[in-house]
Amino acid sequence: MKRRRRHALDLLPLLDVFMVVLFVFATIQEGQLDASAHSAAQLQAELQRLRAQQVDPGELARLQQAEAAATSAAEAARAELARAGEAQRELQSALERLRATAEQAAATATTPGDEVLRRQEVLARLLDHFSVFEIEVDGELVGDDVVNHCCYRTEPLAGAWRSCGTVPAAGAELQDWLAEGGAGLVDALRRTRGGNAMTIVRQNERATWRVARKLEEQLRERFPEHKIYGEGVATHSLACPR
Repeated sequence: MKRRRRHALDLLPLLDVFMVVLFVFATIQEGQLDASAHSAAQLQAELQRLRAQQVDPGELARLQQAEAAATSAAEAARAELARAGEAQRELQSALERLRATAEQAAATATTPGDEVLRRQEVLARLLDHFSVFEIEVDGELVGDDVVNHCCYRTEPLAGAWRSCGTVPAAGAELQDWLAEGGAGLVDALRRTRGGNAMTIVRQNERATWRVARKLEEQLRERFPEHKIYGEGVATHSLACPR
């Protein structure tokens, strides 16, 4: 029985990615808060204008309900932003500590066992807040044709690799393949932790040239809320389940 060769998670590139993701999501949340507060302010101004004009009580009551809902939404967004800010500061501090340790270990080419465990613990905390998907395209020469086997996992630290069939090399066929669900890949990518997600796509040298790049571009169109990163040709061995 053929066993998959596991590869170690490269921490330093992931740290850079997480720092960018933290900043992006904080910016999005601030934008949502600004929009909610602006909507509440507009409704409040409209209410004051209508009260001055002594308009229909029914219309005034409707606007009062809308203003109360907008104010509640703004308060909820403000509270969520505060919680997100606290989590962001905590995670950023953990990332900075982890980066310093990882760089020191890389410089000395030594990583004590307890330090490895600490890194895993910090990274696990990060993964509680963000979904990280890995997609690999493993090429296989069958006769004169290349078959691009697809696999993915949703838990980088310990998740099992799952097959997503074969990835078509042609752009139009790839688009149709994703429209039909990508052999389970599309549904898997929809299961995020509150929409906070990043997806890493890679292929090996045996796969069709730039097929991972085509997949990456298609996924960006289908999942604009994901932060998608293409790693190009992997330096480690791939072996997607057949």
